[in-house]
Amino acid sequence: MKSWAKKPFTKAALSVIAVGMSIIVCLSGVMLIYKINDSEGKVVGVGESSYEESGAFEQRMGDASRNVLERIRVKEELEPVGTYDPNCLVDVMTYEKEGKISGKNESGLAYRLADIADWGMKYNQSDLSAENVVVCEKTDGTYHYYYMDEFKNLLKNSGLKLVFPNIESGAAEDPFAGYGDPESETIQSVIGVLRDGYSLEDTFGMAYAGAKLTDKEGKLLYTDFWAFTDVIQETAVPDGAENLLQVVNDTPELNGKLSEVYEAVINTISNLAVSVDIYETGGDLWTEGNTNYTYLIADRSAKKVYTNNSEYTDFTKLEDNIEALKNAEHSKYVIVKPKLGDFESNLDVSASEWKNIVQAQEIFGEDFLFAAAVDTSYPIQDVFYDGAKAYATYAPYAKIAGISFILSAIVLLIDLIWLGVVAGRRADDKELHLNAFDRWKTEIGAAAVIVPWIFLMFAIGSNWSGFGYQAVSYYDTDFEYAWHYGNLYYTFSLTAADVAVISFFAAFTMILFLIGYLSLVRRIKGKTLWKNSLLRWLLNAASKGWDLFWKNRNITVKVILLLIGFVGVHWLMAIFGSAFLILAFAVDVTAAVFLIKWAVEKDRIKKGIQKIASGDLEYQIPCEKMSSENRQMAELVNDIGNGLNRAVEAGIKSERLKTDLITNVSHDIKTPLTSIINYVDLLKRENFDDPKIQGYLEILEAKSQRLKTLTEDVVEASKVSSGNITLEMMDVNLVEMTNQTIGEFSEKMEAKKLTVVAALPEEPAIIHVDGRRMWRVLENIFNNTAKYAMPGTRIYVDLKVKEAEDGKKNVLFSMKNMSENPLNINADELTERFIRGDISRSTEGSGLGLSIAKNLTEMQGGTFTVYVDGDLFKVMIEFPAR
Repeated sequence: MKSWAKKPFTKAALSVIAVGMSIIVCLSGVMLIYKINDSEGKVVGVGESSYEESGAFEQRMGDASRNVLERIRVKEELEPVGTYDPNCLVDVMTYEKEGKISGKNESGLAYRLADIADWGMKYNQSDLSAENVVVCEKTDGTYHYYYMDEFKNLLKNSGLKLVFPNIESGAAEDPFAGYGDPESETIQSVIGVLRDGYSLEDTFGMAYAGAKLTDKEGKLLYTDFWAFTDVIQETAVPDGAENLLQVVNDTPELNGKLSEVYEAVINTISNLAVSVDIYETGGDLWTEGNTNYTYLIADRSAKKVYTNNSEYTDFTKLEDNIEALKNAEHSKYVIVKPKLGDFESNLDVSASEWKNIVQAQEIFGEDFLFAAAVDTSYPIQDVFYDGAKAYATYAPYAKIAGISFILSAIVLLIDLIWLGVVAGRRADDKELHLNAFDRWKTEIGAAAVIVPWIFLMFAIGSNWSGFGYQAVSYYDTDFEYAWHYGNLYYTFSLTAADVAVISFFAAFTMILFLIGYLSLVRRIKGKTLWKNSLLRWLLNAASKGWDLFWKNRNITVKVILLLIGFVGVHWLMAIFGSAFLILAFAVDVTAAVFLIKWAVEKDRIKKGIQKIASGDLEYQIPCEKMSSENRQMAELVNDIGNGLNRAVEAGIKSERLKTDLITNVSHDIKTPLTSIINYVDLLKRENFDDPKIQGYLEILEAKSQRLKTLTEDVVEASKVSSGNITLEMMDVNLVEMTNQTIGEFSEKMEAKKLTVVAALPEEPAIIHVDGRRMWRVLENIFNNTAKYAMPGTRIYVDLKVKEAEDGKKNVLFSMKNMSENPLNINADELTERFIRGDISRSTEGSGLGLSIAKNLTEMQGGTFTVYVDGDLFKVMIEFPAR
């Protein structure tokens, strides 16, 4: 990105633009949400050229059609004989099964339609739950049902008597034995358990298990009894009976089906209450002369027509009437038939959605025709007229808001991306710059941004009533739970105070967002998001603390116990006063003496460690009068000094012997080896004609050269490992040295058909090293690759300058290739002495090349890393850049 894009003025301008665009987005978004909104949340007036093309028009036409179809369904349901009769009998079980009002009491459980509607209205508006019913099982396996009060009175008046076989047989004790009136206590307890819907056995255990009921003479009436909980209050009286349970008890077909009966009752009263409410309210909404909406619906199988136009009532003229409805001036229509392919409309609507609208009420069979149209000249002032008027008033503003919302959102997105790209960058350098806020702990920084915004939300929410809008319902009904209100259509007003509050909220939110967003981007770029996290710090602190405690548990447990004792004595003094004052004083004096003595001993040990660390291995810490633990520590430090002294002497002696051995052996080998090489060279000049002799000479020359290389590498490795090398440090351009090395090894690489792909920077990469030793490092690496790389492959050499974690720059050299032989050893072993990638000794090489290169690199202050992944071999060298 150009430098001008990173300048402070540019960033400031972008921030101001972001705040401005956020205000426009919020204002236009609010206008889009509240401007002209239908019940499904569709914004009206954006993208349409007229009201008739809007989502609101389609929605209102669909609502009108749903309401008309619902009223037709209700009319068919509530007029089984052609007229509405509040006294018509509704058989509950038949209605539950078939969804129809039969007008007869067929199952034995029937109610008047008016009573059903009143019962359902109360059920839908309030809680009609009632006391549980008691179910008693007879000896023949049938059942008898009692209301709770009836059952309680029978028990109290001895109409029914409780029998508990386990108590009578002595298998269990009576829980109420010893009470003043055990029988009364037992009845109250049983009634309480039944009212709560629990089991006697679960409540009282074995004592009441298998409870039975008899009459006064002891004759067994019921072998078991329990509570039925799904009960509702009865506000209606069934036909031919006093209550619901009487019907169930007297009707064999309903015996044992109390759950099904109550479920059928609840479903019936709920559904018919809604149907009656729809039938009795808003009946003239869609009648002729009251609306611009016209419907023509035909059930072809029944040859029946439903319409609000008196001219369309003749079924024989159905097709002509449909054409007239379609061709009427200013008509927007929808025609639905069983097949989607026959759907007709001059509106942009979905055929499947309209077919679902028609079939949702399940009024007609497979052969139906539904037609609906709206006269868009709006001669009658109905909901469509009001909608068109509101659209003409507010749609232009909604369109402007829609365009503004999209454009400002795009500009805001581009603005935020731009700010994110240049975050932390300056025009005068390529470094990443973090500010003071970026160095705060991540969680604290997030809280500093989020908490003020939350306070703003609460402040606005508690002190501002919001937008002014007027909700208008076009369905007249007194039914409190008005599932059939239809839709609420909103008109909108936005005051100057609203604009000011929205603008302030948007600007404040965007400022906080920019602070948090740009800091987050800078943290991610600087890789400090997690590194500077409070959670990471706490986890590390907890982990270190636990490790420290556990590793030193012998002493930490003792310290904790002493601390508990120390604090405990002072708490006893605080609680009981002067009784423990002398003890607390004695504890304090003892603690002070112990801490002073402990500090002096620790300081003595510390000074001893410093002496030994500085090289005075003969120094001994005086251990007299030390505490047992500190004395043990001092003695161990003294032993360390003695051990180090012995180890240093042994190491020096060993290294001296190794160096002398290698030097002497190498010198002894070089003399005869030189003679062998010279005589082989003389023999080659004799020009022997015998090819066998020539082959022998070539083998002698190759093996003698290999022995020479091995001898030189051994001497070099010995010098490196013993530190017997003097480095001549200088500034070296690693780019230039790498290019020279590639050129030196070009013939070797070409001989094995290896292609070197180098990615080197144009600018110098300066490192401070010994030039001759650095050349040896590169030579060993390239030589290793030339020997062991798979012929015909590419070798990748990369060199780059990168930023380290401490903010400084490092030079990173890497070289990778595919190995010819399987790398069946790990990467660490490859840098050990006398280890080669092919393990065997069948190829030339000493196995010291990588070991020498690694040691020389580390001696010069660099790092040398080998990476192996399958047959991929990679070497990485890193030095601080100058």
